[in-house]
Amino acid sequence: MKGAARAELECVARAGHGAYYDAPDAAALARQLVRASQLSADAYRFDGTRITGGTTAARAAAVAPGQYLDTIGPGETRWYAAGLDATATAVLAVTAVPQPGVKVGYGDGIELKAASAGQYAFTCDTGSAHFGQDEGAMIVTAAVSRVPTAKGDGSCDKAGPYLLSVHRTSAPGSDQGRWPIEIRYGSEAPLKAGTTPAAAETGYGDKPAPLAGDPKDITGGTGFNDAAALTKGVWRDKLLPAQTRFYKVRLGWGQQLSYAAEFANEPVLDDASAASVWSYVETGTYGPGRQPVRDASGGDDHRSYTGKPLSVGLGTVPVTWTNRWVVGGSAPAVHSAGDYYIAVSLGPKAARLARNAAVGVVLRVDVTGDELAGPQYQAPALAKGQTKDDGKDGGQDGGPDAGKAAGKGGDSAAGRDSGGSDGGGFMTGFMTGKDMIAAGAGGAVALAAVGGVALVRRTKRGGA
Repeated sequence: MKGAARAELECVARAGHGAYYDAPDAAALARQLVRASQLSADAYRFDGTRITGGTTAARAAAVAPGQYLDTIGPGETRWYAAGLDATATAVLAVTAVPQPGVKVGYGDGIELKAASAGQYAFTCDTGSAHFGQDEGAMIVTAAVSRVPTAKGDGSCDKAGPYLLSVHRTSAPGSDQGRWPIEIRYGSEAPLKAGTTPAAAETGYGDKPAPLAGDPKDITGGTGFNDAAALTKGVWRDKLLPAQTRFYKVRLGWGQQLSYAAEFANEPVLDDASAASVWSYVETGTYGPGRQPVRDASGGDDHRSYTGKPLSVGLGTVPVTWTNRWVVGGSAPAVHSAGDYYIAVSLGPKAARLARNAAVGVVLRVDVTGDELAGPQYQAPALAKGQTKDDGKDGGQDGGPDAGKAAGKGGDSAAGRDSGGSDGGGFMTGFMTGKDMIAAGAGGAVALAAVGGVALVRRTKRGGA
């Protein structure tokens, strides 16, 4: 279609919160229909309690530890409120899920702010996630954290009511449909009294050699709730244009994650080559509470894509309790043992580039470092093959038997998200409201500032 006819169809697509693609022949039509049907079938799997955020701070919707679903319109701000105790570390993450590929601007996305309530309010933390491209909408996630300071005298350390605001930025010509958002609040109890944590680990260390071997086929999840579990190894998947696949890798105390997502030579359409059409590939990593993790390895997490071979990847610092007190850099989000998430995305404009319906990707996933028995100073390494859920802590570290040990089944929230115990009763990881009640802890949205650094270790770790 050309001229006025094409403009009319593009208008229809925008009005229906969709995207327009050319299909000049039968093969192109079949390819685009396959992509559209698979994107629909593989839509983000939501999980949570439906809630309506307030339109003002005074009308903020009350929340407790758990997971919630809401929607947000262009330029809109949603407000949520909760009580917060003085000791828990917590993360509140928001995932926005627009229709894949709909029209957006570079600055479109979500912006989060956590603040204390009352007459003398303090901004405790901010976070944001913007598309940074105008090819089309993709899944975005941002988070804010409250980490009590080491001395407990910070502006946001006090117990009391706190507010979370979620704002959607939107350019005038962007899609005007409401976005579903998934809000996840997780809380992490403090260390057992008298426990001295290991020093913070802020260095990546030596880069491990790339893993070799034949890849095993895997189908990534649609989001955090159904992320495909990976272990150290080489894996193979396929991505559609405008799609993000999710995977999760368990990291214990003292371990770190390194991975690369490799895209091979891909057949491209003749007119795409002639017109120099290009798109992008991107990857991101998220902690157990879905907080974005910054790269520590000097890798590339976003690259332009024309069908030629390329790789994107990321590396984390070792998981260490005291990382939560580090200011800036890649360490703060890597402070709890549990599942770390990998997201790999293919840009929407790849639909005008790739000849195949889906594009192949190989993931080389490496977990290095000995798993330690806990977050404490001079914690011993676990014996080979032993994990923290070998009957020593009630299965509360997110291992494969955690849910069964808790009597909830292997896919329980406790099994997915709790982070570990030192054998003395403290819990780490991110718990739902039911878990908080079971643990006897008070629940509240954790939103606040990061305190000063307590122990910091910057030594290089060989082979890690």
